[in-house]
Amino acid sequence: MTHAIADYVGKIILIKFIPGYVESAQSLIQPNDADCSSFYVRLAGVETAGIWVENKQWQTQDFFSTPPDIYHAAILIPWHQIESLAAFPDREFSHGEEPYREKDIGFLAAN
Repeated sequence: MTHAIADYVGKIILIKFIPGYVESAQSLIQPNDADCSSFYVRLAGVETAGIWVENKQWQTQDFFSTPPDIYHAAILIPWHQIESLAAFPDREFSHGEEPYREKDIGFLAAN
């Protein structure tokens, strides 16, 4: 069985970051659990610099905006920050099942 990461664009994958990345990039990736290093994400694209990950609930960090503005964003994760990836070729996540919750899928901790 041969798989290319590009085959999973638009699908949910599991990503494990190298130690320290989540803490250093917390304001950008906005994980639901900053103490976790593995997250379910929706793969938005792949390129030589890294992978693009969707976050449909990315919030501005503007202290003057109450409540914060929310955007659909794509975030580039450089390859050198990724320890490993897991794809699920035979699995389709249903709308009621973890980790499918659209509001959380940006960086949903895989505890």
